[in-house]
Amino acid sequence: MSESNRLDNRAWFLIFAHPGHELRAHHLLERARPTVAVLTDGSGSTGKSRLDQTSDLLQSTGARAASVFGPLSDPRAYAALIVGDVRPFLILRDRLAGALRDQRHAAVLVDAAEGYNPVHDVCHWIGRAAVAQAVRSGAHLELFELELVSHPEGHGNGLRLALDDQAFARKLAAVERYHELAGEAQAAFEQHGRDAFRLEFLRRVADGPVPASSWVPHYEEVGESRVKAGLYASVLRYAQHVKPVIDALLKADRPARHAEDLRPLYQ
Repeated sequence: MSESNRLDNRAWFLIFAHPGHELRAHHLLERARPTVAVLTDGSGSTGKSRLDQTSDLLQSTGARAASVFGPLSDPRAYAALIVGDVRPFLILRDRLAGALRDQRHAAVLVDAAEGYNPVHDVCHWIGRAAVAQAVRSGAHLELFELELVSHPEGHGNGLRLALDDQAFARKLAAVERYHELAGEAQAAFEQHGRDAFRLEFLRRVADGPVPASSWVPHYEEVGESRVKAGLYASVLRYAQHVKPVIDALLKADRPARHAEDLRPLYQ
């Protein structure tokens, strides 16, 4: 089967940590018209949600928002990691697993765990745990990941979508309209070159262990520099804060008994 048929002849379900990540998969949105879940509102330190911009982008491409669409504010997600509160992440895992069970036959795309941002990495493992839970219930799912920081070409097995001039122009126009991410987009263009984003690589996720506690990701180094500069009060660390959440996501064989609705607790 050609890559085109492998892309088009299936339902797609996308899981992103923050609104705006879908820009890296703009042509996939156009081609597959997927269901898109977003875990946080993208408010960051500004307090301004990016969900409306992502909603507009999804509508323009024919994609649709999932039932899980920005239930956590960014500050609440980071605060939960700092204090070791796994509940919001387990709730998200279980809600996504339920949505995926309804899909039955689908391809799932999730943020890659690149060590760049702790919420990106937790999103990756939430997606993997939700897929595993849904598969145990009889769903037939394939799992792919999308890198957000590395070069778009990527390495490994998966689907590579080459954009023609028209598709690339639409993608660049979507990036330009997403004003809150203008700085990040420009930095990515400067690092990789604008034409690198003519390709969208969806890597098939291979089974593998959770990184050991000794791993020091990039976000720890950034956190240390910002604490020294007086911008942060403490450093969010992989071994102390992130790995315990990942372990909790993976060890449960059945949905945990939590509150069904995140809004009273986390918004």
